[in-house]
Amino acid sequence: MGVAHLLHMTFVPGLCGSLCHPCFMNPAMESPPHLLSQWEVFLQDVGLVLGRYVRPRGHGHTVQLSFPQRIQWHVYGGEGDRMAVTVQMQFESVVTEMYEDAFVGSSIENGTTIIQFDLRKLDFQRALETTSTICWRKEPYAVEIHELSPFRNPIKYRFIVAQGSSLNDQNQRVYFTPDIQGVSTSQHMSNSIIRLACYLAVVYGVSLRHIALLFSALFLIPITKSSIKRWIDDIGSHLPTPEEMLRQLLALTPVTECPIDGSYPLGTDHCVMVVKDEHDRILMTHEAASENGDDARQFLQRLKDRGLKVTAAFSDDSQSFTEAIKAVYPHARFQADHFHTVKHIWGHLKKSLLSSRRKIKAKGEEKTDEKVIEQAKTLWKLRWSLLKKPGNLSGEEKQAIAELESEDTGFVHSFRTIIRQLVNLFDHAHSEAQAKLRLKQLRQDIHTLEDQHLDKILQFLDDHWDQALRYLRKKGMGTHRRGSNSESGMRLLRRLEKNHDGIRSAATRQHYIQIYQAMKYLSLDVADFIEKGPQLAELPGV
Repeated sequence: MGVAHLLHMTFVPGLCGSLCHPCFMNPAMESPPHLLSQWEVFLQDVGLVLGRYVRPRGHGHTVQLSFPQRIQWHVYGGEGDRMAVTVQMQFESVVTEMYEDAFVGSSIENGTTIIQFDLRKLDFQRALETTSTICWRKEPYAVEIHELSPFRNPIKYRFIVAQGSSLNDQNQRVYFTPDIQGVSTSQHMSNSIIRLACYLAVVYGVSLRHIALLFSALFLIPITKSSIKRWIDDIGSHLPTPEEMLRQLLALTPVTECPIDGSYPLGTDHCVMVVKDEHDRILMTHEAASENGDDARQFLQRLKDRGLKVTAAFSDDSQSFTEAIKAVYPHARFQADHFHTVKHIWGHLKKSLLSSRRKIKAKGEEKTDEKVIEQAKTLWKLRWSLLKKPGNLSGEEKQAIAELESEDTGFVHSFRTIIRQLVNLFDHAHSEAQAKLRLKQLRQDIHTLEDQHLDKILQFLDDHWDQALRYLRKKGMGTHRRGSNSESGMRLLRRLEKNHDGIRSAATRQHYIQIYQAMKYLSLDVADFIEKGPQLAELPGV
């Protein structure tokens, strides 16, 4: 049996003209029943199951309220008349289930639903393993905790607490104060609120200011962004260490492939190195003064000492990373990250296109040829379309490029041919011999244009051929040649940096990563860590 209190639900007449249960509308959403399922899906996404954490019921017996006030809500009848209806419904949550024996009543005070528990009603004789009578001080006090509410009115739990005492076996009086479980007494919030705030801030990257606004607008809960930051820092400080997180991740799923990358966060000159695995999990981050060879080598050695065995490594063409990988994992196969390889080549393509466009514009202005000047303007307008792969072009873009080719002297056609050659080289070559044949044709086409920026593409491929296309020679290297796992780790950090106006300290950044690992990979309830004191010796089973 759950705890009952007044829920403000609006009824509308059903097709039969009566007030049917399927015709309920939730005033918090002001939407028909089919939208309620969307709300349930959202709650499930953030770790809140409506049937588990907040469950309204429309049928069955109800417990009488201690203060049965009648709250009137208006609904429309068939003729447009208004009718006041008062509804009593059951409400269940993790907290009400935990303290069902201590429930003493519910009421509505100043528009807030108060669910009251008297902890003195709990069976402390069994908890303390004593037969002595429990005595309570006459001056109890109340602790109020906010709860998530899918309804119009906010919900608070009110716990009545007092100091208690009993006699032990030596006939000595022992004093105690009942603990309040399932909520945060330091934050005066339920675990559901803390869990949702962390999920939005860390997993979805929503800014703290927007999270505070959402809680205020949707749930009428007063929260500031500084409060949410304190929650995150408090939880992160009580979570297991990064090394313990790594041990749990390796125990959960073995790792053999290791992408590594580095980023420079906002407001600092330091580098944050990130190591991921083939399962797209961030294993560990490390902030160093720079990404030079010594710092990267020490970081990888630290991971190796904690049990990370790598047979295949991925990184950009940074010499510091490649040398560090060779030093720590000398037998690991190395593959240049596809993202950085394509990014380097794409940069030279962009410079070539803009250089040719400037030449065409200067030629038109010199001869006062409006047609050539207009062609230069079209090149500028379509520059991003001209740099796309053929398969990524829309129908309108294809038509615009075809019209430009018909008016152009031949540069656009040759430029697009080179892009198709590169796509075939990286996406459709099934062997190294086939890739070398396509490189030979690409070399001929580039030499025909006599463009120094395009010549740098050939130089880059000559210098990095073995690293960039190792997946064509070594089995097992192709699965992540296009995944760019190392870069995806950077994208997570950059998203957090941008949405949170920059993460101010290395400690806060580490807390974000630890909470992300705990919620995303290990399915831990981070709210359990907020008041645990010392770090847990062992993580719960996952």
